[in-house]
Order: sequence, then C-alpha cells, then structure tokens
Amino acid sequence: MNTLMTPKVANMLDQLHREADEQMPSVRATVKQIGIDQTSEEWPSDWAERMSDFYLPVSREQGRFLYQTVRATKAQYVVEFGTSFGISAIYIAAALHDNHGGKLVSAELIESKAAKAKKHIHNAGLNDYVDIRIGDALATLKDPEKLIDLLYLDGGPTLYLRVLKLLQPHLRAAALVMADNVPITKDETNTYAEYVRNPTNGYISTSIEMKGGTEYSLWTGSCVNSFL
Repeated sequence: MNTLMTPKVANMLDQLHREADEQMPSVRATVKQIGIDQTSEEWPSDWAERMSDFYLPVSREQGRFLYQTVRATKAQYVVEFGTSFGISAIYIAAALHDNHGGKLVSAELIESKAAKAKKHIHNAGLNDYVDIRIGDALATLKDPEKLIDLLYLDGGPTLYLRVLKLLQPHLRAAALVMADNVPITKDETNTYAEYVRNPTNGYISTSIEMKGGTEYSLWTGSCVNSFL
C-alpha cells in the first residue's frame, strides 16, 4: 500500500478534489470576468488576490503523476511555486514519505490560502514533509537549502521563467521541472515554453496533454548559452 491509499490521505484528497470540482462554475465565471487567458502568460497583475477563494488545483491525474515522478526519481528535495490550498503538496508529500524522507518547500503569495493549505496537509498527516513560505516567491525561494530534485511551477505563469532562472543554479543534474498551464502548440507565444524547449538552454522538454498543457523538462546540468 502506498500513502495515497491510506484512509487519512485518500479521504482528504477526495474531499479537496470534490470541493474544487464544486467551485468550477464560479471559477470559470470569475476567470472570464477578470479576463484571464489560460493559454497566455499575460495574466492581470491582481489575479491572485481576486482568485484567492478558489482552489485552482492540480487534477487527480496530475497529482498521481507528481507522486509517480517523485517516487520514480527518489526525489528528496522538491520546490513548488504556488501552494494554493495544498492539494499538489499532499501528493508530493505522500511520495516523499514513501521515499523515506525529504522536504517540499512551497511558496504561496496569499496568506489565507497558505493557512488553509497547512490545515489540509496537517489533516492528511504529512505536515512534517512540507515547508510553506508566504509571500513573493522571488524572495521566499531565492535561497534553497539544497540542490533541487524537482521544481513544480503552478502559480502565476507570468513568473514561471523568472522563478526558473532564479532556481536554475540550484537544480541538480537531471532534475525535473514540471509546469502547469503551458500551451502545447508551438504557434502560441510563451517565453517559458520557448526557453525550456530550446536545448541550448540546458533542457530536454516534452509537452504533455494534461489539464490543458503540462510542460515536463529535464535539466541536463549545463547551458550552452552560459559558455558564450
């Protein structure tokens, strides 16, 4: 049995996914009202505050994929940009538990969301594996304690590339970077996608058709541009 199957974790995830599903009509209406284009990286500057009551979670499929990735790579140190209400953190923490140790450092801008995430993670019995840092991720994540095995980007897409470049010097060789809400098609302009899909920047990247687009990138440990 893996930790995702234990009653405490399974029941918590079922509850959170159910609540997130029930919110979807309101989420869609608010997204339309704010003018968020989920295929674009140009989101309104106040979108996080205006969406602070909504889950905006990983799907069950993405959550299981995160768990599988952490387990398969034996990751010990994971960084997440965008905690929200803690659903993805529970999947990652469950994998760290089953890897017999590790830490997830997760950044969340909205304090009320971070408080709820901490409660959910505690109720799942996984709080020993998670460190939630509240505030601007460019400040709270700038000094990683260790080399990063997995970086998960699921906050504001406008900051994906800046967060990646901030943390790139701290990625171990063969680290993985997963990013949600990245367009799959190459005819849409997206600076993050363009960066990781360009092998001279040190990544081998694949687009996965999961929740509208998940970019899955392997850091090769070197960047051709750094030698120019």
